[in-house]
Amino acid sequence: MALHLFGGGVWPATLTPFTPEGGIDAAALQAHVAQVAGTPGVRAVVVNGHAGETSSLDFAERSDVIALAAEAAGEVPVVAGVVAEDPRDASRLAREAAASGARGLLLFPPALFANGAALRPDMVRRFVGDVAAASDLPIVLFQLSRASGQAFAPALMQRLCEEVPQIAGVKDGSDSPELYEDVLAVLRGLPRPVAMLTSNNGWLMASLAYGGDGILSGLGSVAAPLLVALHEAMAAGDLAAARAANARLLPLCRVFYRAPGVDIHNRMKTALKLLGRLPHAAPRLPLLPLDDAETTRIHAALVAAGLLHA
Repeated sequence: MALHLFGGGVWPATLTPFTPEGGIDAAALQAHVAQVAGTPGVRAVVVNGHAGETSSLDFAERSDVIALAAEAAGEVPVVAGVVAEDPRDASRLAREAAASGARGLLLFPPALFANGAALRPDMVRRFVGDVAAASDLPIVLFQLSRASGQAFAPALMQRLCEEVPQIAGVKDGSDSPELYEDVLAVLRGLPRPVAMLTSNNGWLMASLAYGGDGILSGLGSVAAPLLVALHEAMAAGDLAAARAANARLLPLCRVFYRAPGVDIHNRMKTALKLLGRLPHAAPRLPLLPLDDAETTRIHAALVAAGLLHA
């Protein structure tokens, strides 16, 4: 099934709960995924991305997360992150994701691409093509920030979409309105639908106003109903309702996405614990628990967003 058949809408990137001893908390993971997937307006849930601390998971654990999530999500499709440096590993992850119940892939560019892969577009095309050949699952390409050095130029994005029919969407975290608009124009000019899903958490409302199809963000693990409200209001042209939803999201964006970025999803876990939706906020090493001052800031943001009583 092509991912465009799922529609745009909101695709929360879910967290991976751990026990205090460092193992995957299967019960907490399934409860978390079920809660997020059960939010009206959520079209897919994403696992094994940055929000899921996937770099700390071995291959077997990544498959376990997919299988647990697919069971908990019911009819809502599970999209699995593919994060690997070696195309052989990425292809293996794609095959194992399909076998574990994923219905789509979110393909991350290798970190190596930051060292100038933009100047060797054939390298990018080979990597994406190899992963696409490993399974028949539809693929969402992750467009990282320009600052990362891993962003794809509009011309390369167009060629990838033309050459790889499995590409069904782009998750845009470019943090560049100019690049976002240029890639969006490329996607709109294709002879088939390829969705634009924004992950630009500092300007979600604006990126939807440009014409994006939806939101794919770890923010949805905490505030999926607010993201749905924002998306639906923008789709309906109801700016007053969109501004109201956006105003509630802003304190969460400010507290989650502040420096250091290494703690972004650590903070989201703490938020879910404060909301009573996770039993523990334990990250996996090398991440460390947050201090009391950070927890206090997160509590205040949840109150400001109307998700928690003072």
